[in-house]
Amino acid sequence: MRTGKLVITLVVVASIARIALASAIPLFPDETYYWDWSRHLAGGYFDHPPAIALLIRAGTTILGVTPLGVRIGAILASAIASLALVVTSWRLGAESSARGADVSHTLDDPGVRVALFMLVIPAALLGFVIATPDAPLMAAIALTLASLERAVASPLRSRASLGWWCAAGVTLGIAFCSKYTSVLLPTGVFVALLARRDLRARFAEPGPYAATLIALLVLTPTLLWNSNHNWISFAFQLQHGLSPTHGSVIGREFSLIGGQLGLISPIIAVLAAIAVARALRGTEDARRFMFAVVATTFVAFFAVSALRRPVEPNWPIPALVAALPLLATIRLPGRWRMWLIAGLIFGAAGTLTIAVQAIARVVPVAARRDPTSKAYGWTDLARSVQRAKSIVHGCPAIWIAADRYQDASELAFNLPDHPRVFALNLGGRPNQYDLWTSLYSVSRPTDCALVIVDEGVGGQRVVQRIGAEHASIISDAMMLWRGSLVGRRAIWLVRGIPAAPIVEIELSPGASAALAAAMAGAQSHIALLDSIVAVYRLGPIPNAVTASVGAPASNPDRRIAIAARLASLHGLLLRSGFKAVYRDARYQECTFVRSTEPDSADIGYVYAPEGCKLAGGGGDSMLRIEHAKGAWYSYASPERRRH
Repeated sequence: MRTGKLVITLVVVASIARIALASAIPLFPDETYYWDWSRHLAGGYFDHPPAIALLIRAGTTILGVTPLGVRIGAILASAIASLALVVTSWRLGAESSARGADVSHTLDDPGVRVALFMLVIPAALLGFVIATPDAPLMAAIALTLASLERAVASPLRSRASLGWWCAAGVTLGIAFCSKYTSVLLPTGVFVALLARRDLRARFAEPGPYAATLIALLVLTPTLLWNSNHNWISFAFQLQHGLSPTHGSVIGREFSLIGGQLGLISPIIAVLAAIAVARALRGTEDARRFMFAVVATTFVAFFAVSALRRPVEPNWPIPALVAALPLLATIRLPGRWRMWLIAGLIFGAAGTLTIAVQAIARVVPVAARRDPTSKAYGWTDLARSVQRAKSIVHGCPAIWIAADRYQDASELAFNLPDHPRVFALNLGGRPNQYDLWTSLYSVSRPTDCALVIVDEGVGGQRVVQRIGAEHASIISDAMMLWRGSLVGRRAIWLVRGIPAAPIVEIELSPGASAALAAAMAGAQSHIALLDSIVAVYRLGPIPNAVTASVGAPASNPDRRIAIAARLASLHGLLLRSGFKAVYRDARYQECTFVRSTEPDSADIGYVYAPEGCKLAGGGGDSMLRIEHAKGAWYSYASPERRRH
């Protein structure tokens, strides 16, 4: 009972520390991005499943649109994960107690150990402060492992076993709805069931199949959302994980190892690896073996991924959820216990240093080298945008847009009344904003927009790609963190926004040549169709091809001829492509078409009153291609005069 009270105290202390940090540290761009998701609840999103959006929506509904409101769901998830790990560790440790293991010291109690780990490990204490998909993922994995431990500990084909398998299916479904890498959890369980004879017997009971079915049922809304969006979320994650290689393999692997040592704390990370290795070799406890295989599966997958591309430090952290109960229950007599104490102290010191730096910036590190700097400067930017908006006049509506989703979501959160802010994504990667209503679809020709981009040529290029009729810089913004510059932005005022941005495509020389050849073949057809549309629009009546140079003299007869020969125009268009639409140089009202075949007699007049000439006298020396919108271009060439 004494250790039980101590465990609860440690969990509460950790939660209070997270609440304090969540209130003191501004939101990071990814957090405001997920907060914007929570304003548009759906079965899925471009980057991830919907669990984090639902968690944030619940928190802001209770505590309002504040940093703590956004993060409170993640903090509650940390408490759930901690309690699940405590209970799991106690259950795994019960076997050690039965074998006579020494538990006289407080640090030998598995629940106390794992509660201390969740308090001092940077990834555990600080990771659950940040509202990202990792928070619901780790809580769901902890609950799933707790259920699996009970399922494997229950008699084969028993009602209790089936019940725990079903519970694992529910929480596994929640993990699926948190992050797609959660699929590594059932993968590790499957490998563990195959690897041991006593675990293979579980395939003969309905539990594993029921758990799989239930997990997929929980995931159904996300599957349906993806099916309605061309599986864009799955495609993005596959591309994200299998993107082209850059950097060296050795560098990426060392970066992966260094990231884990920093997030977990070096001593605790090494002790956890030892605990996992012992569980893999052990034969007495199938549950510990299963946990070790799950942890190894996560680590192995991302170690292999690092062979191709850099791996973010937080990606393999779910392995820690499976490894901590093993470390909490491993026997550490004498010298090993001192290493454990040293690891706890070192982890606490590292966590405290990161927390203080994030709040007060006690170490004057350059902003680009300090990840916590990404949370700062956004209120400065929001104030600059608000000031710029106040000096703009004469616009029926003033929209706000940024190029990247980070800037757009931070502005939406920090501006008064939390307006809709558009992400143009002209210079950044595709994201959820591409699936929502765009600036181009809501802006009218008379509207204005404040566009926030980087300073310099890069930002100017983004504004040019918007294709607005008028654009000018009206302000700039300095983003500061306790006096240190963390970023600069330029604020542009644009008017006359088109229906779509200008698309720029960079091609290799070979691809450019191939595209030029293809466009040359298609241009004549495009020009022809545009010209015919223009001629129809400008002509006195809807016109069609007449087969001879002459034409009926009177308008009534001409109308009859046109109505009768409309099919000739369509047939001519279908039978062969057209080179151009010609207008006689002397008689601008004369317009006719010529086939792509140089010697073809398929020549027809779109509009040919008396006096039009096709051959001789240079009558067709002028080629005029006229677009339906009124833009036109004139060409003259000896080749066309010969025709």
